Amino acid sequence: MIRKLKIQHIWLSAMFLLVSAIPGVGWTETVNYELTIAQKKVTISGTTAEGMTLNGSIPGPTLRFKEGDTARIQVHNRMSVATSIHWHGLLVPPNMDGVPYVSFPPIQPGATFTYEFPIRQSGTYWYHSHSNLQEQSGVYGSIVIEPQHGDRRADSDHVILLSDWTTEDPHSVLRSLKRGSEWYALDKGSSQSILGAAIVGKLGDYFVRELQRMPAMDIADVAYDYFLANGQPETNIKATGGETVRLRIINGSATTYFHLEYAGGPMKIIAADGLDVQPIAQQRFLISVAETYDVLVKIPQNGAYEFRATAQDASGYASVWLGGGQRYPAPDIPQPNLYQ
Repeated sequence: MIRKLKIQHIWLSAMFLLVSAIPGVGWTETVNYELTIAQKKVTISGTTAEGMTLNGSIPGPTLRFKEGDTARIQVHNRMSVATSIHWHGLLVPPNMDGVPYVSFPPIQPGATFTYEFPIRQSGTYWYHSHSNLQEQSGVYGSIVIEPQHGDRRADSDHVILLSDWTTEDPHSVLRSLKRGSEWYALDKGSSQSILGAAIVGKLGDYFVRELQRMPAMDIADVAYDYFLANGQPETNIKATGGETVRLRIINGSATTYFHLEYAGGPMKIIAADGLDVQPIAQQRFLISVAETYDVLVKIPQNGAYEFRATAQDASGYASVWLGGGQRYPAPDIPQPNLYQ
């Protein structure tokens, strides 16, 4: 009898090891998070404005999962208006997608909604409100999903969540855009004039546009007060010289495209929108709204090197310093030609 039990034990152990070795098969768990959305005054670089926070901060917390897990996320609405959370890029059941009046009813003031769905993929993603203009007010955060069997291409792994921030009420911004005024272009010094067109030899184009009653075409429509990386215009990431660091870059802005550049050398792009790609090294590249890129960077032996995200119209940037010691900034982006 004892011999028979030993044989059964050995057989079961062997089967367990065999099943564990099969790709895509392994232990999974239900990962629980709670998110509380609230209206709150937010101070950035000494300037205070009305905002919306997730668990008291902008951006919200990074939600981490492993491929094969089940996500269970309770969202508490502590605001005076309805809200929602959309899981950008995730493959979820329709009623968990978080688009109000399309896939589910909005989360009313004082209510709680529990999202629950299987994690069917890996990569870098993000979440944000799909109600009114709440994303612009701060309701967004990052999602990191590890592959079933891990990824050892980097010594450390960090999220950089980019965004734009205005102290103006987002609904006021929308009204200004609908009026078609040049207020924001004037505010950031990017308005197009007869003199400017004449200087660059585009006077004819300028008058044709005026005769057609067409407004000037700006690179970016809104004048933002700040551009942010992980909620601040400038932040630091601890890294050791010689390390290879994976940066999970997310553009969670409302309207801004960013030029990305790293002072420590080329960035090797290894994933886009959560999917692995054929690695390619780039010194500078553009990230559009809602895109994500994963890059590998090498930390030089000495100093702190700037990862800079510059708004496409060169009206400002956000900085992330990697390493420590003497600072080495990334080069400035040339001012764009507004008349080309």
